[in-house]
Amino acid sequence: FEHADLVVEAVFEDLALKQTMVDEIEQVANAQTVFASNTSSLPIHQIAQFARRPENVIGLHYFSPVDKMPLVEVIPHANTSQATIATTVAFARKQGKTAIVVADNAGFYVNRILAPYINEAAYCLLEGEPVETLDAALVRFGFPVGPLTLLDEVGIDVAIKFVPILVAAWGDRFQAPATFEAILQDGRKGRKNGKGSYRYDTERRFWRSSREVDSAIYPLLGVTPKAHLDPALMAQRAVMMLLNEAARCLDEGVIQCARDGDIGAVFGIGFPHFLGGPFHYMDQLGIDTVVKILLALQQQYGERFAPCERLVTMQAQQVGFYS
Repeated sequence: FEHADLVVEAVFEDLALKQTMVDEIEQVANAQTVFASNTSSLPIHQIAQFARRPENVIGLHYFSPVDKMPLVEVIPHANTSQATIATTVAFARKQGKTAIVVADNAGFYVNRILAPYINEAAYCLLEGEPVETLDAALVRFGFPVGPLTLLDEVGIDVAIKFVPILVAAWGDRFQAPATFEAILQDGRKGRKNGKGSYRYDTERRFWRSSREVDSAIYPLLGVTPKAHLDPALMAQRAVMMLLNEAARCLDEGVIQCARDGDIGAVFGIGFPHFLGGPFHYMDQLGIDTVVKILLALQQQYGERFAPCERLVTMQAQQVGFYS
């Protein structure tokens, strides 16, 4: 460590543990060694709170599965030096990753826009829509996997642990359905422990194109599954929550430009590449149309769909993100 230019820490999401890691590395590293934390939820300024050299501490957030997803978020805190930022971006590029620099806010960028998308899928599930038809609706829209498959991959325990951080920072629109906690209480963490929305203990046969849904999830949620929601409407509800949050992130300076937001969504969570990313897609639809859809959904499903101030202003000015 004395000779390392950069150290990447990837211990689990515990603030005290990560602060201990900073301390232990700083005791043996040189004065220029960059400490990069692969955290998906903890604020970088808190990780750097007791650092001897806080200017060397930065976030370096990879996406699952790391060997396949090309994106990495580089997250400086207020006291991170420009040299540390440049070094970390260069390191990520040498790994073959595409890096975007994002602000040190709760959820950073990608997880912040992902959370309301998955939450809305959870609301559809609680309305009795089967897991497989819900996932199929979003795959049909253009995502590589559906939201419940993605939740299994990320880890249900990780996602639910992350919710209070987002709610504390950004309000009730990030609140997951209360009954969803029952899934975690049943010991369902997703693929990593073989229990989630799908079963992972059955062998996949050549005639079975997808894995089997674990029907035991429905009694946990108190629902009887029946395909009844319009697939296009399910996709619209989930995607509109994502688009609205992406616009907020740009307005708040979480991302530096619409281009970074499009790159982050396409390379980080598999937003349909043929749509160009959330901001290209909103321009394609037209901001006036986006706002009108959000208002209609707000009237039908509640305040979580209220269009953000940035979109309302753009509608009035008749401008787009790239025009």
